[in-house]
Amino acid sequence: MQTVADIITIDVEEWFHGHNYLEQVPPASWSTLESRVAANTDCCLELLRRHEVRATFFVLGWTAERHPDMVRRIVDAGHEIACHSYGHPLLFRLTEPEFCEDLDRALEALHNAGVSQVTGYRAPSFSLTASVHEFWSLLCARGLRYDCSLFPVSHPRYGQPAAPRQPFMLGNDRADPFVIVPMTTWRVLGLNLPFSGGGYLRLLPMWAYRLIRRGALRQRVPVIVYAHPWELDDYRPDAGQPLWTRLRSQSGQQTMPRKLERLLDEGTFQTLGEYVDGRLAAGDLPTRGLPLY
Repeated sequence: MQTVADIITIDVEEWFHGHNYLEQVPPASWSTLESRVAANTDCCLELLRRHEVRATFFVLGWTAERHPDMVRRIVDAGHEIACHSYGHPLLFRLTEPEFCEDLDRALEALHNAGVSQVTGYRAPSFSLTASVHEFWSLLCARGLRYDCSLFPVSHPRYGQPAAPRQPFMLGNDRADPFVIVPMTTWRVLGLNLPFSGGGYLRLLPMWAYRLIRRGALRQRVPVIVYAHPWELDDYRPDAGQPLWTRLRSQSGQQTMPRKLERLLDEGTFQTLGEYVDGRLAAGDLPTRGLPLY
């Protein structure tokens, strides 16, 4: 039986790429703002180096174009590079040609930064939702092998609570498989509880994280931790957000470096690509077709 693993993933983006800032900091203004992503990513790399853990870095094409040296540092440290789109759009707002344009531009930026092969994808804000599930076939057509965008929770932006919680192959082509790895949840009392990254991890005390993690592992789902470089930064931008939105965006940020240190001490880690390869080699992934639900 496949060992259930812990997986660290880093979404490599600036603080202003977050959709909670979209109204106050539109894309047209991004190039005028101070870039902090390279220094914060170096903090992530140092943290991982100390614990001898390899991670999967989902790199934004916009960021790779501006910081190719940072991308090469990630590669040189032995980590996996995957794609996080080019311009951080909400995918459910895109047409198919718009999605293809963004994806191709992102892959080109990663290639130009020295990434020889990209096999994984994560949608911005997990926004590859039910209305655009056909975008998976476009990822597969470009040689990608897995997606980590499906989040089976209730959420106003990205929730898909009826979605599968366990990884699966899309379609029946075992010669050229495409694997969907849902984000981690713990199912309890008929609900799927998120806990392993972003605001969920920032706000949860460690005892609660450990309790929920044990429950998820008993249910045989991989624990995929996700973080952003800006979450390790002590910078708290005041972009004019409403108070509630600002609290959602920044609360618990001061706890993340310490929490990640403790997580890295306690898990047995592999990259997402390694996890997918292991599941494919074991031949134990179920297959599903569209529509999923």
